[in-house]
Parts: sequence; structure tokens; C-alpha cells
Amino acid sequence: MSVRFIHFGDTHLSRTYPSSIAPERVKAFNSAFRYVIEKAIERDVDFIVHTGDLFDKVNPWPSVVNFVKTQLVSLDEHGIPFYVIRGNHDGGFDSEGVLRGCSIDLVRHPRVSVLEFIDPVYDSISHEHSRTPGFRDYLDSIRIVGMGYFGHNTERYLRRYIPQALRSDVDAYILLLHVFVEGYTAHPPGEPYVPLSSLEELPFAYIAVGHDHEYHPPLKLKGGGCIACSGSSEKWDFYEKDGKFFYVVTLRGGHVVSVKEENIPSPHLTKVILVESDTPRPPEWFAKQALNRIMEVIKSSDGKKLILRIKFKGELSKGTPSDIPLDVIYRSVERLRKSGELLYLDVSPPDLDIRLEDIKVKTEGLDIRGMLLDILGKEERADKAFEIFNYARNLFKDDENLTRDGNLKDQALKRLKRRILQLWDLSDLNGEWS
Repeated sequence: MSVRFIHFGDTHLSRTYPSSIAPERVKAFNSAFRYVIEKAIERDVDFIVHTGDLFDKVNPWPSVVNFVKTQLVSLDEHGIPFYVIRGNHDGGFDSEGVLRGCSIDLVRHPRVSVLEFIDPVYDSISHEHSRTPGFRDYLDSIRIVGMGYFGHNTERYLRRYIPQALRSDVDAYILLLHVFVEGYTAHPPGEPYVPLSSLEELPFAYIAVGHDHEYHPPLKLKGGGCIACSGSSEKWDFYEKDGKFFYVVTLRGGHVVSVKEENIPSPHLTKVILVESDTPRPPEWFAKQALNRIMEVIKSSDGKKLILRIKFKGELSKGTPSDIPLDVIYRSVERLRKSGELLYLDVSPPDLDIRLEDIKVKTEGLDIRGMLLDILGKEERADKAFEIFNYARNLFKDDENLTRDGNLKDQALKRLKRRILQLWDLSDLNGEWS
């Protein structure tokens, strides 16, 4: 038997960052989702698998929920099942592991019979799926096993539920995961993961991975199966690579015959413009280079609307980062804003070395450096403390570094700690502060 299906995920519908262009961002993520659904109908695939983070938040915009229902109704009209698992953004459990509900439940609809939300815990307490916890069958020949986001407990749940899903009369098994896979996808420090070695010998013809937003080419496993990560369908943040994809997978005789990636177009060009110098430069130089780079990006944008971030790196020959004439940049691109070509522009906290002897900056009428000198008593200590003050202030200026209550997010806080450790030569404390 031959079947053909589409694998995609991390669609993050209702993504509203940057907040000043939230409607544009929401439309872009919707567009990517609609594109894949339309391709599934056009190609007349047998089914679709979605590897989690259908939504970007537990409480998505109602208009986005209705949009998803409309797309699922289209799939229903063409008889294309939609198998989806729960990602960490979809909700489900709080920090203590208590079941709290899931945003995917919002798109259930009487006219949508093709939606198959697979989750072993949800299934176990469901009247409808308590006998098939964590799996569904396609035409009694393909068994699709779904593992929602369980963080550090993922391997434990795999060991618990996979044996229950195995039987001898199934042609092929497909596994849906929403977790980092060490040895295949990214594995950020401290984040939950499963090792590739624990998946290699499992009897799955195809392992569809979500959670990592970057595309990873399909990998043949020792046990004969194939693992693939399609990445996100639209750029979730500035630092993801260009190019978003979905997979068209063909199974025949219980084995993967082909895995072909296809591009998902975007109406936006989301990009970080790095202005870097390996020699000391005055503040004006960085502003001028930023403008030049913006113009270069516009020329190569192919008509896409721009979402840009400028990042400065290097060393100032005089002054401080606050001396960079950002107003010149903003005034120069105002025409682009009005025309709609430039949707958004911000400046990341500069990563610039400064000449401490040139610092004579006052903040809000206060001589901060003078105050630090009075407290610390020595010029060298006051200079270092003032540099940390400026670094922290720049971090707080960027909303992306902040939690909802205005505190620094973990990654931004780690950057600040590293800066303190380096400046004050406190490397012995690195383990305690990591």
C-alpha cells in the first residue's frame, strides 16, 4: 500500500510579536498555514501530520481560531485527516504538571471530523480515545503515534505509551514528537531533549519532529526508519534562518520512499542587519553604515515588506552607544514606513566596547558615574560599575528581553551576568551564576 502525506508544524498562529505590527504578523502566519493546507488539497494527499505549536499562545485571537476552523472545514470537504500533537505553546499543563486545558480544543467543530488531536494523557481521560491513548490509525494500516510536549518527562512517556501502540498487523508506524533531539536538531543548554540513540531502534518508518524552528534535512536511521524536522512555517523571531519548508512524504510497503521539502512563501523579509567593525569607529560611522545596509536589503527584498533589526558590534573610538545618532536612521527611513515597505525597525542593545575615560554621561539629570565613584571610592571600580549600568539599561530598552512583568528574561539575564563576570574577572563564580 502506498500513502502520501504532508508533514509540517510550529505554525505559531496568533503570533503577535513585534506588538506594534501584530495584525501584519498574524496575517503572515495565517498565510503560511493556508498555503500548506491548499497544497495538501491540490496534491490530494492522504493526510497531514502537524508536530505541535499549532498556536503561539494558550489564548489565541478569536479571529485566528475561526480561521483555523475554516481551513479544517476545507480539509473535511476533501476527506484529508489532520493529525496534530500538543506543543509547549499550545498549553496543556502548568509548571507543576497539572492538566489545565489546551488551545487545540478551541478548533473542535461539528463540521470538522478530520481533526485528530493525539495526546496520551488527554486520550487516557477521554471517553472517545481512552482505548487508543497516544495513537490513531489511518485505514487500519498506518498507525500514527503522537507525543505532545512533556519536557523532561518525554522519554518516560515514550517508554510508557509506545509499547501499547505496537501490534503485528500494522503496515507502518509514524511518530510525532515535539521536543529537541540531541544528535539531530538543536539542543539549547538546559532545554529538555531526547537522544537520537533512543529513537534509532524504534519500529517507526517516519519520525516527524517539531519544536526546533530550523529546517533539518531528513536523516536515515540505523533501524531503517527516517527522521525529519520541517521547522517553523514562518519566522518566529529575527534570528531564524531564511527559508521555511514543509515535507511531502511517500510511504510504500511500510517504508519511506521519498521525503521532498517544499518552500513556504512569506510576505515579509525578517532580518537582522549586523553593523560590525574590527577597528574603533566613531558613533556616526555606525549610523551611516546601518543606513547603507538598510538600502542594500531594500534592493534585494523582492517586494517583500521589511521587518528589520539593527545590531551594532565592535568598538567605539569615542563616546558611548547612546551617542550613535539613531534619530538620523529613523528619519531617513520614514518614507519607507509611510509607503508600507518597512513595517518595523528596531535597534538591539549595542555590543560595543567603549573608552571608559571618555564617559561623562548623565542620566535623567543625575551624575550616575559620580554617584558610583562616591560609593565605591576608586575610579577603576566606578568605571566598571558604570559600564554595567549602561549595559543593563540597554537590555531593558528592548521589549524582547523582558517578561510580561518587566523583568529580564533568562537569556538576557545570562548575558548581563556574563558581562559582569568578564568585566570584574569573576570567572570562579561562573558555575554558580550559570
